[in-house]
Amino acid sequence: MRIIERTPIAAGDPVDSTALAKHMRVETSETTDALRFARAAADEIERYADIALLDQTITALADPLIGKVLQLPVGPVALGASVTVELIEQDGTATPVNDGWFLVAGPRPQLFFDNTPGGPIRVTYTAGFGADDTTIPDDLALAIMDQALKLYDLRGDVDAAPTLAPSTARIAARYRRVRI
Repeated sequence: MRIIERTPIAAGDPVDSTALAKHMRVETSETTDALRFARAAADEIERYADIALLDQTITALADPLIGKVLQLPVGPVALGASVTVELIEQDGTATPVNDGWFLVAGPRPQLFFDNTPGGPIRVTYTAGFGADDTTIPDDLALAIMDQALKLYDLRGDVDAAPTLAPSTARIAARYRRVRI
């Protein structure tokens, strides 16, 4: 399943600006600049771990299913989250699939189908920990701040390896889906 689009729903920042300023040891007046690094760090973590930190609408396309289970590409998905499933016809039109499936929410969400749909499907759903920085788990907030600090310290360094900070990689790995 490939992600077609991520559309932010939440408009806030991924971390508290005061905590970020303390973590990065910058003056409060420099917080606006520091938040740009935090947003970039959050984006790196989301891509690395296939998660949504703040609420987002995810639109994904799946080839015709072989089985009756579809792993959704981005989590977490809350119980009762909005999910739309559409069958993509050969002429490119979309037909809603309103029944014959159910969602198992959680950090690694899945759709279970009663019958295998007869073609590619598009799934649109809401993923994320919540609407603001207070809903993001503390360890991920720390990972965002550590990665923001690395990006800030190495800004302009063209020789530095484009990797996650070691602490960020350890934390984000706990949320990453294992693929075979």
